[in-house]
Amino acid sequence: MITFYTYPGPNSRKVAIMLEEIAAPYTVSIVDIAKGEQFRPEFLKISPNNKIPAIVDHDAPGGPRSVFESGAILIYLAEKSGRFLPSDGQSRAAALSWLFWSLSGLGGTLPQFHYFGDREAETAPAVLARCYDETLRLFKVLERRLAEAEYLAGEYSIADMPTYASAVGQMPAVRKKLGERLGATPGIDRWIKAIGARPAVARGMAVPK
Repeated sequence: MITFYTYPGPNSRKVAIMLEEIAAPYTVSIVDIAKGEQFRPEFLKISPNNKIPAIVDHDAPGGPRSVFESGAILIYLAEKSGRFLPSDGQSRAAALSWLFWSLSGLGGTLPQFHYFGDREAETAPAVLARCYDETLRLFKVLERRLAEAEYLAGEYSIADMPTYASAVGQMPAVRKKLGERLGATPGIDRWIKAIGARPAVARGMAVPK
């Protein structure tokens, strides 16, 4: 059994999707970041960076094992289940490359896009321009890749899950604010539709209920 420490938001949904995809038995433990519960000593023992998501695998060899940071959790669950991450070769390299692109690039930029985009009037023009330009660049990268490949690593993998969780909710705002600079995104649109149609993804996006 896995305990999944979470709070509503894109970052936790990245892991929730994976838990549902591999049909892992898990329970949800809400860490209410609005109340500062992420700073409680008992949670810091699991996630020293006081961030969600985190997991504790109670069935790990040698006893319960904690894993924090969404990328580390995704890799851990992929290796534990033997699914959604090729074991070697170029396919594995591609999946890991796109995973870290998603986490460090798109996953790091979209929260800033959301924050400053909602505060345009009070944000310095240079800051806003830099945020919008980087968001545009990343979505252009994503569109180019999905124009040539069905999924980020060629086949559905742990690279697609966090990218979808990060992007799907922000797409309307990205289209509105970037407009013609973004242009048509048939690759992204096809990919979002395909991933959103997966039952496990729909369940993961609804966690925690």
